[in-house]
Amino acid sequence: MNDNNNLNGTVLGSVDPNGAPIPNPQPLNNPSGGVENLNQPVPPVQPVSPVQPMSNPIPREEVNPTPVSPGPVNVPPAPMPSAPVEGPNPANVPPVTPEVVPPVTPVMPNANPGMPEPLPVTPEPAYTNPNTIGNPNGMMPGFESANNIGTTPPISFEPEKKPEKKTNKLVFIIIILVVLAAVGFGTFYVLKYTDLLNNKVAKISIEPKNFEVNLGDELPSTNGDYATVTGTDIASCGVDTSEVDTSKVGEYTYTITCGETHRQGKVSVVDNSVLEVALKTVYKSKNESLEAKEFATSDDSSLTYEFVSEDEVKSLLSGEAGTKTVKIKVTNESGKSIEVEGTLVVLDYVVKGFITCSKEETLADNKTMVTSERFAIADLNGENSNDFANIIYEEIAFKFNDRDEYNNLVEEYQANKTITVNNITSDEIKFDDLETNPTITFKAIKNVEDAEKEYGKDNLAKYSTIKSYFETNLKYTCSYKKVETTTNNNNQNNTTNSTNTNNTQN
Repeated sequence: MNDNNNLNGTVLGSVDPNGAPIPNPQPLNNPSGGVENLNQPVPPVQPVSPVQPMSNPIPREEVNPTPVSPGPVNVPPAPMPSAPVEGPNPANVPPVTPEVVPPVTPVMPNANPGMPEPLPVTPEPAYTNPNTIGNPNGMMPGFESANNIGTTPPISFEPEKKPEKKTNKLVFIIIILVVLAAVGFGTFYVLKYTDLLNNKVAKISIEPKNFEVNLGDELPSTNGDYATVTGTDIASCGVDTSEVDTSKVGEYTYTITCGETHRQGKVSVVDNSVLEVALKTVYKSKNESLEAKEFATSDDSSLTYEFVSEDEVKSLLSGEAGTKTVKIKVTNESGKSIEVEGTLVVLDYVVKGFITCSKEETLADNKTMVTSERFAIADLNGENSNDFANIIYEEIAFKFNDRDEYNNLVEEYQANKTITVNNITSDEIKFDDLETNPTITFKAIKNVEDAEKEYGKDNLAKYSTIKSYFETNLKYTCSYKKVETTTNNNNQNNTTNSTNTNNTQN
């Protein structure tokens, strides 16, 4: 049994904290070979300086120490004296208070046989990791179990983890909403108030003009009359007026298009013209029927005629013979109306018919003129005679070989309500737009006194003298046509049918 113990508190083969190996301790010098002198002071154990943390830590590396299974722990028994120890009387030796010795940590078997086994030493706690400070066992991590004795404790190279801070969810949501609102507002501002995205494309602006045109007038022919355009040449724009009808009063819409941009404007067709209507004199026998349209001088279908008082007209026709004034209301398509006065001649006799004498001649400008004189025939003496009834209608018709000339005269009449052809004009004009030889006819009532001077009063006395004079002397062609008359006598209607005849009557 090895009775020499290392009392210096070092383990055989251990390493000084500064890195230098510690030599094997020498056994106590006990010449007597007995128990050491208990009164000999034990040298103090030098404290081990704690290892300072490295300024440049070694990169983290996984350490896998090879575990070593500890063998059986050999605790040497306390040495017993081989012979009685001579010395003072034990009864006179004061008792020694034993020092409190920390528990002995088992050590590995002595690797060097024959050498005294070192006393177990409690390892100092490692200070390389601050987490080991305050270990209640006072040992380094890895030595909590006896199985870890003799192994190199693992060194952690992980940086310290700071405790996680809890984020307020409500604050986070508010921040996200504020960011989204800022992005949306920025996008809206860029698109609406800047030309960042349209810096290469010219912006076209169209401002339509709303205007009025008079009934029957033509629409403007230039684009500038319809709109104001910026960003492009207005001449390159197109105007669609297909929905505008200037022949009818109303409000219409037009469209102007420039590239892919289009706008709509409004055109109001109004009737600012003064309605002027010319009427002709109408001859009627007593109790004959009469219509307001008989006073019209033309076949203009855009005008309507009506008596202001139907009862007044009936009273005039049933009264005394003579020249009467009749009030007539004329209305155009736009609704504008006017009241005019017509001349009605009430006769004591009934007009039996008209003898018409005509003559045709060709003019120098390739027109044909047909002159006709119409004389009214009636029984003035009550003897069933055919007397001249003092009514003469003169008609002059122009037949055109040139349609363009005819169309120009029609347009002139529509604008001015009167035209002149071959120094002849009249208030009553009739247009016949025939497929060949379109015709314009002037109608007028000829003054009886002027006719008697021109043709002679005796030649106009009755039907037979009129026919003879015009056919023989003037080379006219004459024809007779009866008229249909309606008389109201004692609330009974008597109707005479008209027929065409060329027979001579006395």
